[in-house]
Amino acid sequence: MTVAYLCVSALLVLAIATVRHQRPAISVPAVVLLLSTAGWNLTRVLRGPDDSDPSTLAALSILSVEVSSVAFFVMCRRLVHGRWRVPAWMWIAMVWFTTLVFVGMLPAVGITTGEVYDESPVFVAHLAYSFGFLGGGILVLSVRQHDQSRHVRRFVAATEASALLLVTFQVVLPALTSLAAAVIALLAAWTTRHAGAWSRSASRADRLLDTIGVFIFVVDRKGVLQDWNGPAASLLELNGTQARRGLDLARTLRLPPFIDGATVDVEIEHGTLRMALSVHEVDPLRLNSDQVLMFRPTRSSVESSSFPTVSGSLKGHDPATQTLGRKAALELLEQAVEAGTPILRFVAQPRSDRRPDDLMFLLARRLESRAHEEGWEDEYELARLDTWTFVGPLLEPDRAVEGHARYDDLGIEIDLTVLRPGPQETLAEFTRRVSATDTGGAAPMRSRR
Repeated sequence: MTVAYLCVSALLVLAIATVRHQRPAISVPAVVLLLSTAGWNLTRVLRGPDDSDPSTLAALSILSVEVSSVAFFVMCRRLVHGRWRVPAWMWIAMVWFTTLVFVGMLPAVGITTGEVYDESPVFVAHLAYSFGFLGGGILVLSVRQHDQSRHVRRFVAATEASALLLVTFQVVLPALTSLAAAVIALLAAWTTRHAGAWSRSASRADRLLDTIGVFIFVVDRKGVLQDWNGPAASLLELNGTQARRGLDLARTLRLPPFIDGATVDVEIEHGTLRMALSVHEVDPLRLNSDQVLMFRPTRSSVESSSFPTVSGSLKGHDPATQTLGRKAALELLEQAVEAGTPILRFVAQPRSDRRPDDLMFLLARRLESRAHEEGWEDEYELARLDTWTFVGPLLEPDRAVEGHARYDDLGIEIDLTVLRPGPQETLAEFTRRVSATDTGGAAPMRSRR
């Protein structure tokens, strides 16, 4: 076993050279995980596999385990959530607890004196701490186990299997626990070479936001700019300002305090832009949460080729949701009746008190994102038939689609139904059936999942 520990330690150190630093937020905890796990295995070499006596080496081994578990958790959070920063209180708590356990494991302190150290309360607290972070990291990863990326799915499955093996060894063969941890560390080094797979969903969302004719800003409670989409950057450029973090948005655009539902006029190059403002909390549970500001143009006197296209200003579009409007929806139904082809109907069921236009705007973006993932972004267009209903073409009649979906973060549910016009059904009759609250006898197709 000593040779195995030594070889694994060397392998982990050498694996540091394979770490890619495209995203330091991921690569840094990966390197820490490799080094701490290597140190864990190295202390096993120096102590021997069956050494359970209290000692300074045992305390160093415990320290390596705790650093490994924290690095794993931090890396998982950043893989899944992107720009996640460890809160200051969490850093303080981790340093305090790790120091306390390390000191408590030292024989000179006297807490773990006896024949074995793994029966002491200090070691029990250490296990709870380490396995807590390990389990937390696995729970974070689990939300991506059905990801579109094959690499992400493989990494999540392999890491979950390795974590299960680690827990099993800790219960049955504790001497092998560090070897199972080495597998997790090597997987972490591997995934840094595929950082793009983890950010691909975010990239799709960024591309989608940049195609929406709505100006989206993220500001803190003081109105300081934190993030923005492409049209928002163009708006600032027309105002003579470069988009950058730390910009006082209200002062730059010469606006009053941001109030949900307000109508504001912005003086920019070549004219005036009147917009409806919607304000949303990024995290409603936090007292000082950042805010998302959505400016939807309602009227413009701007005449400039550099001005971003606003889909709501195009003929046939619904300005609230930035989709095709009722006229286009009726034309789609007319085409379906003439050709006898089916259509998709999305009926929204709100579970929050947000305004219908705001909810349907967010739902439209979510549905467009889904179409983008399916590769339909150049051919799929939603049309708003009424307040809570979208209709769209059925591009692949042979494929099953979801019958019901919940978006808890939006506070909305949707029923997705495939409706086909009857042989003798007129446009008016088909329109009434599509506008009805029930499916008119048409059963939703089974879920693809």
